[in-house]
Amino acid sequence: MATVDNAIYDRIPNDWWSDDSFMALLRNAVNPPRFAYFRDTLVRRFGRDPSSLSVLDVGCGGGLLAERFAEMGCIVTGVDRSLPTLDAARDHSRLMQLMIRYEQGDAAALPFDVQQFDVVCCCDVLEHVEDVDRVIVEIVRVLKPTGVFFFDTINRTWQSRLLAIKLAQDCAVTRLVPRNVHVWEQFIRPHELAASLERHGLALHEFAGLSPAVNPFVALSALVRLKLGRISFGQLGDTFLLAKSKDLSLSYMGFGARSASGIGR
Repeated sequence: MATVDNAIYDRIPNDWWSDDSFMALLRNAVNPPRFAYFRDTLVRRFGRDPSSLSVLDVGCGGGLLAERFAEMGCIVTGVDRSLPTLDAARDHSRLMQLMIRYEQGDAAALPFDVQQFDVVCCCDVLEHVEDVDRVIVEIVRVLKPTGVFFFDTINRTWQSRLLAIKLAQDCAVTRLVPRNVHVWEQFIRPHELAASLERHGLALHEFAGLSPAVNPFVALSALVRLKLGRISFGQLGDTFLLAKSKDLSLSYMGFGARSASGIGR
C-alpha cells in the first residue's frame, strides 16, 4: 500500500492562498460549502452565537477554515504539524487583520487542556492520520461538554478510487494533485467514523454529502482549459463547485455532539 505524503505541506507553504496551485481547489470549491454548512448548523440547529465561541481548527493548514470562523467573531486557535504551513497561515491572517492563534501540534496529542473549546474542526485531516480513533479521543478531550465537533473527509468507495485517486492523482492527462496526497485505503466509510464518534461520547451526529454541483461537461471543459494553460487552478475551483447533498459516496461532512449536553435533534 502506498503511503500518504504528508510531508508535502512542508514543501508548499505558499500554495495555500495561491490561484496557481492545486490548493486553490480546496479553497474555492470545497471550503465555501462546508463552512456554510458548519455556520448554519451552529446558528440554526444549536442556536449558538458565533461571536462568543472558542474554536480549535485541528490540522488547520494555511488557515482556510480558521479565517472564516475568525471573520464571524469567533476566538480561533489553529494547530498543525507543519511549521512552514503555520508561518504561511500567520502571514495571511496578519494580512487580513485577523486575530488567530496558531500553534504547532499533532492531532493525536493536542497541546491543550481538557474541555477548552466550544467548537473543534478537523477537515481534510482524518484521511491523512494513522489512527483516526486516537484523533477523535483527543478532540473529545479538549471539547467542552456542550461543544460541537465538525469534520469532513473522503469515503472509501469505488467512486472515490476512480475520481480522487485514478483521475485526480494517477492519470497524467487528468491529474490535478500530486501523487500520494491521498491513499484510497485511508479513506473512511461513514459507518466507521460514526462508530468512533459513538465510542467516545459523540452519540448525536449527522453526515451530509459534499458533492459536485456542476454540469459534467462544464467541468470537463474547465479541466481542458486548465491543462492548456488558459485558466488557473483558482478559476477551475470557481467553476468546479461542490454543494451539500444526500450523496455520501465521494466525500462527506458532518458534526458530532454529546446527547447528554441537552442538544437535541
